[in-house]
Amino acid sequence: MVALFQEYLCGVRDRKLSALEEIEVPGIWFLVGMAVATIGVVSIQVASFSIHWWMGLISVLMTFFLALVACRATGETDITPVGAMGKVTQLFYGVVAPAKIITNLMTACVTAGAAASSADLLTDLKSGYLLGANPRKQFIAQFLGIFAGAIVIVPAFYLIVPTPSVLGGDQFPAPAAQVWKAVAELMAQGLSSLDSTERWALAIGGLVGLLIPLLERLLPPQARPFIPSAMGLGLAFVIPFWNTLSIFVGALIAWILTRQAKNLSLKYTIPVASGMIAGESLMGVAMAIFAMLRIMG
Repeated sequence: MVALFQEYLCGVRDRKLSALEEIEVPGIWFLVGMAVATIGVVSIQVASFSIHWWMGLISVLMTFFLALVACRATGETDITPVGAMGKVTQLFYGVVAPAKIITNLMTACVTAGAAASSADLLTDLKSGYLLGANPRKQFIAQFLGIFAGAIVIVPAFYLIVPTPSVLGGDQFPAPAAQVWKAVAELMAQGLSSLDSTERWALAIGGLVGLLIPLLERLLPPQARPFIPSAMGLGLAFVIPFWNTLSIFVGALIAWILTRQAKNLSLKYTIPVASGMIAGESLMGVAMAIFAMLRIMG
């Protein structure tokens, strides 16, 4: 009887594994995709930006690990630190390839693009998991979206931004790009161009970033809720103050609403917040298109 029961359990387990294998994304897809993407990215860096092939290869390797950090940050805070991840790559290439601004920027773009895409894909898969979607079909849909997005987005970008000269002006201030430019110029000039207080700030920030994860592991579980999130704390220093203030005000309103009217909060907080974010994005695109049409008119 015991042997029959064990055989039955093994059969159930095998059927479950088979069912999961049919809907999960095979690991070989990841390996093949990484190989093809690596060849493509390195080839573009070499052909278009005169970056040494080994530097391009290192940028892809760094991007793999930094994308994992970005995914964790998104999971903890719902914010993807694209700029911060790119700046880690910029700092590395500021040492490896000093005074080469193009190399500094283009390798960081690889990190930023992969970090944003990885975190977005993770969010999509998590939403699909909650809704009971098929992960493999989601992956295929995302893969097809790469080509559809490239066909639509690239011409749309050139339609809205006809020449690079308009970037950084009043119409398209591009604050994130300005920060990247400043970091690239700093790496070209060397850290010695920084004031001593700024260098101390870099050192203190790095030490705090190491200390917080260590405290999470060393302190007892009862103390962990009082340890600040390293991701959240770091993001507060790299995003504009009005973003931080908006996040704080929104979180405070949601907390008060949860305390006073829990059912109402569960029903409306996430839809309303999502609608405001999506609405702001759509209005920003609409305003850019209207401005472009007035210029063309």
